[in-house]
Amino acid sequence: MGHARKLGVAGTFALTLLVAPAAWAAPHVHDGFYLEPQLGFGYMTTTAEAGGIEVKYSGMTVATGLLIGGSPMEGLAIGGGFITDQSTGPSVSVNGQDLGSDADVSLYLIGMGMFGDFYPDPTDGLHFQLFFGWGGLEATYQGNAGGSDPTGLVMSLAGGYEWWIASEWSIGVLGRIAYAPLSLNDVDYPTWAPAILASFTFH
Repeated sequence: MGHARKLGVAGTFALTLLVAPAAWAAPHVHDGFYLEPQLGFGYMTTTAEAGGIEVKYSGMTVATGLLIGGSPMEGLAIGGGFITDQSTGPSVSVNGQDLGSDADVSLYLIGMGMFGDFYPDPTDGLHFQLFFGWGGLEATYQGNAGGSDPTGLVMSLAGGYEWWIASEWSIGVLGRIAYAPLSLNDVDYPTWAPAILASFTFH
């Protein structure tokens, strides 16, 4: 994941520099510079199968995101950023048999990549987001991480509504579903992570 993180961060800043227009933007219109931190909660499941044994982890998550970019036209923002889902003490099942939860284990899904955010009406709060990038699933035991992690594409689709609270700032609710077809050593780890988030948008 270290190499992927470096590439993601570099790509995010490079893309932001390319697409961010002048700082000026009309009030109560989705145009100009774009910044959106996200915070919420959700649920994550990931499954691995090898040698006839299927292991499934699932649990509630803390979901976050940070998107930075600019608008080539009113009502459309493009740029880069990251999304994460963290599950502490997920439940474990083996071949369908529930083994309970392990409070010493935490799972982290992180994706870095590009996004698009579309507002059908540039003055209104309804919007739809698409995220596409690269990332992985990291497991820690008692706070310590080690070994290789499954990696691959990380994608999400989201939709929500925002309310203006200032000339450029709005807050809203966002429904997001992330999917990551990850793999490690020829073993697949398909991961799903739906979430509900609060969004804080400067645009």
